[in-house]
Amino acid sequence: MGTREYDVIVIGAGSTGENVADRAVKGGLTAAIVESDLVGGECSYWACMPSKALLRPGQALEEARNVKGAREAVTGLLSATAVFERRDSFTSNWNDSGQAKWLGHAKIDLVRGHGRLTGERRVSVTDKEGITTDRSGRSAPLDQP
Repeated sequence: MGTREYDVIVIGAGSTGENVADRAVKGGLTAAIVESDLVGGECSYWACMPSKALLRPGQALEEARNVKGAREAVTGLLSATAVFERRDSFTSNWNDSGQAKWLGHAKIDLVRGHGRLTGERRVSVTDKEGITTDRSGRSAPLDQP
């Protein structure tokens, strides 16, 4: 069971977690993100982005049908296959390698697994194989809060 110490440990690599870790590193601290699924979180893969990608083609078609000159050019129906392909492209086909690569460039360590607080400044991470490792947060110097 290995232990690694950081100034900041963020559980969850959604947009908020990514931003917190990035700001910490830009402020001169070390940071790790613990993520049990895809880096980018719910918004990138299941909520905001894919839902908007699904909605936009229908909205665009309806808008075009309401514009004189464009409505005459609009024929046929939406292609469900093309709409789903568009959604899949917005999620990078549920592949987070691009976002994980960004973490590396930002000098943020990515720890894959389910994180849970296990004590003061302690996080245990259990990976897909059931192996648990510990991460710990550094104590703040006495002259800082």
